[in-house]
Amino acid sequence: MAGTVSDPIFVKDGQYLTFTADSAVTLGQVVELTSTGVVPATIADDTNVVIGVAVAARRYSRTQTDDSIAAGELVNVCTRGVVNVYTGTSAILVGSLVEAGAAGIVELLGTNGTVTTQVANAIGMALEANGSAAATIKIKLLRG
Repeated sequence: MAGTVSDPIFVKDGQYLTFTADSAVTLGQVVELTSTGVVPATIADDTNVVIGVAVAARRYSRTQTDDSIAAGELVNVCTRGVVNVYTGTSAILVGSLVEAGAAGIVELLGTNGTVTTQVANAIGMALEANGSAAATIKIKLLRG
């Protein structure tokens, strides 16, 4: 039985999903869902819906500005797997659970006033340490 455009044989596995950026997004930022697209995640709590990490967008050139996605543009979001993310200055060790922080960064679980045992706020597990400085590290996403 052959598939059609509206009913394809293959099913996308959902690892990468495309959304409209409701506000400016930088690649590597943790993003959360809104009613019309995605925005950089805010401090983790029970009300935000973190979907993943912004990983790609339409490229116009090969400049650093390609890392910034303007509001209204499409952005590809990784929902599971290993991704690079920006960290805050809280010490993150290998194996630590991380949560969304302000402006789409990740912080050590519990940094933002959440209970460290509240694993529901964890978005991933650190695969690298940040040395108590703002850095880019790899995490394994736990959602999705």
